[in-house]
Amino acid sequence: MYRVSSRHLEADGRRAQAADGSLDRGQMTGAQLAELLAAFAAVDPADNDRFDPCLVVIGPAAKLTVRMAGGRLQVHDGRDHFAPAHEMTVAELRGCLDGRPGIAPAGQAARRGLALGALALGVALIGYSLYSAFQVQSVDRRPEVKPLAEAGEVKRRAAALAGTYATGARTGDRVIEVGGDGLIRFYELGARGPINDATDTYRLRRHDTTLCLVTPENGVVDLEGESLVYYRDTYLRRRPSW
Repeated sequence: MYRVSSRHLEADGRRAQAADGSLDRGQMTGAQLAELLAAFAAVDPADNDRFDPCLVVIGPAAKLTVRMAGGRLQVHDGRDHFAPAHEMTVAELRGCLDGRPGIAPAGQAARRGLALGALALGVALIGYSLYSAFQVQSVDRRPEVKPLAEAGEVKRRAAALAGTYATGARTGDRVIEVGGDGLIRFYELGARGPINDATDTYRLRRHDTTLCLVTPENGVVDLEGESLVYYRDTYLRRRPSW
């Protein structure tokens, strides 16, 4: 079974829409997911380009964001907002979701020769990479966190944190929206609206003396003054004039 939600897509899956709300489609079997993807492929190309509809599919081994281009699936890693898209068949998509070995994105075989060439260069860089790895703390490391002392403090802090934070206001800048209800949203500013959109939950915690938001899918977001720090990028609180 797969957990499926969608954005900018009507309930029948065949038409895109301007409404920004996410639609939770619940649990689906493989056959139901394939049927929805077939409907998604029928979206008018002009509306697909204009509204950028997408599906978010969570399986046992992966969380994937699926878009459509020319009737072909374009699949992003749902936990890496900046990873490139891979063209996949429905079978390859399900293989990635299920973690089946031997399943790879369409076209990967044609890229293996290039990968082998890159391997030689990679070997030459291993020494430098190992050196760098010991000099820089990994941004993926999850710090040891502790719960806040009082429930009242959690409520006050959540209310004060609620708002929109961004690295800037131009296309390509990234945004974090923090809700007072325990929901958090990550996305990138695209030419026609948000892209690489992901919604998660958070809990307020501390590591050392720093207040942070701990999410199950997207790591740890630190609070520094009135700004958020996520993967070493600073997100300033967005003012109404932005």
